[in-house]
Amino acid sequence: MEHGGILMQECLGFYAWQGNWERLFGASFPQTTDQAGVAPLLSRVPVVWFSFDEEGNLTTQNPYAHRPKGWEKVIDECRRRGIAVDMTVAYLDGPKLEAILADDKITDRIVAGIQREVTPFDGVNIDLEGLGSKSIHGEESRVRVRRDFNRFLGRLRAKLEKQNKKLYVCLHPLNGWFLGYDYRKIGRLTDGLVVMAYHYGPTPEPSASVEQSVTLALASGVPRDKLILGILALKPYETPNTLGDKVGIAQKHRIGGIALWKISFLKEESLAVLRRLLTPK
Repeated sequence: MEHGGILMQECLGFYAWQGNWERLFGASFPQTTDQAGVAPLLSRVPVVWFSFDEEGNLTTQNPYAHRPKGWEKVIDECRRRGIAVDMTVAYLDGPKLEAILADDKITDRIVAGIQREVTPFDGVNIDLEGLGSKSIHGEESRVRVRRDFNRFLGRLRAKLEKQNKKLYVCLHPLNGWFLGYDYRKIGRLTDGLVVMAYHYGPTPEPSASVEQSVTLALASGVPRDKLILGILALKPYETPNTLGDKVGIAQKHRIGGIALWKISFLKEESLAVLRRLLTPK
């Protein structure tokens, strides 16, 4: 996909909860159309269908993740169109997550569960949020949190490589509130690093803060082609015009691409902007 003459390797669209099929494929489930929808713009669809409990058992029905009926059709239709599908594993309670990641027995159970479920997918997207909160941690304790997360990702990476599966990860920005993420190490361990450059406070999201999240990630040592700019594609966080500005930041810094949270948030005005910017000329 191309923006301003610059090729971007990736455009991710997250498939989470309701309203995604119609926005992705342009028709009500289980119908499709090749002309409408966001599918022609996407390289990967991370499906937010998995989480885990405090013992490390994977689940597909909880507040973080929900796998719908007919989920196999999503994979089949994406594959027909040449779009990769990644199983997203999400957990959003930082303090509980830190305790889980510190326990090797629990994280081994998570890794084993992912191994069992990953077969129909092209890869895994890890979305573990809330690590290293400024309100809880100083730098010394954040080092431990980062180490635990790195250890988990390293073990997962080793298993996924044997299964020929990709590994992506979603991270809070380095100019945000949660600093329990070792960008340099994670950039080496994964095939793609999505910086979730939103929730800064003002809306639409301030371009200066979003751009700083990109420059800080690059300065930390994340390979340029692995860095993906996460965009919250919902008013008031982004308007159609400011959505274009955020795509422009990714183009300016020649990073790997963009990730859209989430597919069902994309209204027709925003889709028109994305088609104009991402369709090869």
